[in-house]
Amino acid sequence: FDLCQMRLLVLAACMWAWASADSLYSVEGTVVYPRGDSSLPANTRILLNYGKYVGFPREDGTFAVNGVAPGSYIVQVENVDYVFEPVRVDITASGKMRTRKISLLQPGAVQQLPYPLKLVARESTRYFRKREEWRVTDVLFSPMVLMIALPLGIMLILPKLTANDPELQKEMENMQLPKMDMPDMSDMMANFFGPKTTGTKKITGGKTGAAQKKKN
Repeated sequence: FDLCQMRLLVLAACMWAWASADSLYSVEGTVVYPRGDSSLPANTRILLNYGKYVGFPREDGTFAVNGVAPGSYIVQVENVDYVFEPVRVDITASGKMRTRKISLLQPGAVQQLPYPLKLVARESTRYFRKREEWRVTDVLFSPMVLMIALPLGIMLILPKLTANDPELQKEMENMQLPKMDMPDMSDMMANFFGPKTTGTKKITGGKTGAAQKKKN
């Protein structure tokens, strides 16, 4: 009885392995470099779901990631010289492949792509940012310059606009602007740069006054 039970368990395990092997599929495609460069670096890899399944391209750029179970996967090309856009591959239980473009701005939008995959390099990898250069426009459009230039421009342009319109000029003259007590600039400069007074007064002529009292 134990031998028969053992045989049944082995047979069931073999059938399960055979069934699971039939339910695995391959994701195939081609990696295309700019300007028809078909030479692939040795450090290029094909990643499914950020490394759950890994494949390597051949010399002609074709690749096949084997042993992939049904599901939804993000396919990426990892390369140090070029940047590739990732795509999504959906594998049904029957083995049907559906590929679509990944849109970060519109996640619900579906833009189907042909299969087998054709992954084209978008641009070269940039590891360093270009140093910013000084420009005159950066100074002209700075907040401090705008705060000074805009009121000055209004003061220069507004009288010319009202000169041709007498009614508007009268309205501008009749407008009662709030009066502000502005300090005298000459007094401010004199107090700031002039000598400081201590507030004490010198008494002169004290001895002569005392002498006159004695004589009297």
